[in-house]
Amino acid sequence: MIPSIATTTLGGSLAQKIEAASRAGFEGLELFEAEVHDGEIGPDDIRARFEGQSVRLVDWFPLRDYEGMPDDMRDEARRRAVASLDFAAAIGAPMVMTCSNTDADALCDDDAIVADLRALGDMAAERGLRVAYEALAWGRHVHDYRRSWELVRMADHPALGLVLDSFHVCARDHPIEPIAQIPGERIFLVQLSDAPILDLPYMRWSRGHRVLPGDGDFDLGAFMAAVRATGYDGVVSLECFSKSLREQDPAHVAEEGMADLTRLWSGGAMPA
Repeated sequence: MIPSIATTTLGGSLAQKIEAASRAGFEGLELFEAEVHDGEIGPDDIRARFEGQSVRLVDWFPLRDYEGMPDDMRDEARRRAVASLDFAAAIGAPMVMTCSNTDADALCDDDAIVADLRALGDMAAERGLRVAYEALAWGRHVHDYRRSWELVRMADHPALGLVLDSFHVCARDHPIEPIAQIPGERIFLVQLSDAPILDLPYMRWSRGHRVLPGDGDFDLGAFMAAVRATGYDGVVSLECFSKSLREQDPAHVAEEGMADLTRLWSGGAMPA
């Protein structure tokens, strides 16, 4: 496992987040697009912030509403994809995470989705990058990891792989056991968070109520056991959208998160 944390989980400036992650022993950091405010932080600035730190940038995320757009909207979607990939390459991120389309105009057309994902893989490969595809719980047509995996499998591109996110799997109560049947080499990213069971729209639930592992109601032990069964040994990242966590000392949150992540990966029980 490459223990990682997303900038969404930590408060403070980008420099403070990087330092907190590094001191806690994380090897990777996911950079959320909102960290770059209206171009105030450029690629050179981002690269400089990682100099001398033990943590490295593992991805830039997310590319939104890309795949399966109608013909008259596809060029614009690909233009945005190119801009995202170019920025990732400029900051030294080896991968871009893209989430399933939520646009009301998105097509439920496997051929169109697969063609777009394959084109995204081509564009990424041209820049020496990889792309990880995630099924959002509120995705327009793709909201189940089993469907996102099928689309990745159909696209059959070496630069395209799957994201497994515990929130999107557990919030929709998708079965966890089939995860174990996915080839580990086709999983490019695992994102981990817990949450209390709430009767809320998925997006509101996700963006306001995620917590660190062990502080919610999800069966993360079963989720992580299924991931380990695939043979996956790549990036496992704590991705918690939480105002409460961001208001805390980032060093404390990083240390607690690292302990939780290490315990889960080793198969240990979470504290009651």
